[in-house]
Amino acid sequence: MHFEEPRGRSKVVGTLGLVLFLAATVGCTGTKKYPLQGEVVGKNVATNEITVKHGDIPGFMPAMAMPYHVQDPAVVQDLQPGDKIAAEGFVNKDTKEYWLEDVRITDESGRSQAKTSVAPHMLIPGERVPNMSFVNQDGRTIHLSDFAGKALLVTFIYTRCPMPNFCPRLSSQFAKIHDELKKNPGVYSKTHLLTISFDPKYDTAPVLRKYGLAYLDDDATGFAHWDFASTNPTDMARIAQAFGLQYEEQDNQISHTMNIVLIAPDGTVAKLWSTDWTWTELMESMQQTLHSNGQSSEIHGQALYGYLCASCHEFVNPDLRKQPPKLHGLFLAKNLPSGAPATDEQVHHTIIAGLRTMPAFNQLVTDTDADDVVRYLHRLN
Repeated sequence: MHFEEPRGRSKVVGTLGLVLFLAATVGCTGTKKYPLQGEVVGKNVATNEITVKHGDIPGFMPAMAMPYHVQDPAVVQDLQPGDKIAAEGFVNKDTKEYWLEDVRITDESGRSQAKTSVAPHMLIPGERVPNMSFVNQDGRTIHLSDFAGKALLVTFIYTRCPMPNFCPRLSSQFAKIHDELKKNPGVYSKTHLLTISFDPKYDTAPVLRKYGLAYLDDDATGFAHWDFASTNPTDMARIAQAFGLQYEEQDNQISHTMNIVLIAPDGTVAKLWSTDWTWTELMESMQQTLHSNGQSSEIHGQALYGYLCASCHEFVNPDLRKQPPKLHGLFLAKNLPSGAPATDEQVHHTIIAGLRTMPAFNQLVTDTDADDVVRYLHRLN
């Protein structure tokens, strides 16, 4: 992870806090350890991440819900939403990365109280983003469909956020992307930035305009390329579940996860990020998406393969991680009951039948999904 100061008027927000945070956290030993207790509210097996809602961690961070990388993938498999846990949190001085080790379940009784119905479907790369409306910094209604044909980079903030490595970091990094893209008019005209507030009661159009100008060096012409917007609670809940965003208001502050989404020119999800990214990576992904648009079916198949297939099979058979992509992509065929080379139809059937017996994925796999995975496997082989 990488910390950046916000620019312009927002530069004063939390700068001293960041210095004290780093000094208290890492000292001069390279890595600092903090005890953590909280409740698991979500997990991502593919990335070995769990989202934990926790109280204040003195010297580290205030109460919030946020994703943490877990060193042991077996732990992520065992954990379920509702579990109370204790763990050791680590922060690296040089990379500013943080992660959890020695994760212990202290109370499983919350599992029965967690939602037992199928979780809302979270979009993955290749899936189409539903069209939703927002009100931007000028009080004008905009729609996601307004940006069709462009690479659209979306993130979520609230303007009162006091954590310099959360919302201010997102906005300052988007400002770097905006400034860099502006140097290339051809790419600039085919890209757009969208910052969405999940605090619509406070973040009105005038507040968002003032906030945006702080990151645009008071140049209002920048709003033509970068919108700051909010929406009604119903649509905010829809877009939050679509992109895996979690947020909750506590004591006049909002604890939230950090989410960035790249929407391709054809309106499908191109890529998603949480905590591990750089502004150059985001910008380069936008540029690559402009060139690769039209390959969404194969991209979707690759994402499904990684999320629904490879993550679980790598956990069961760690040797798969050492295989080159071509051999790694053959595991579906090798795991067929007959052990014989698989036809497209057999692989298709294996995907549909297998995943429908795994409700933990909360993923309704369609025939089109299975076809996309088969198409991706063909490219590997």
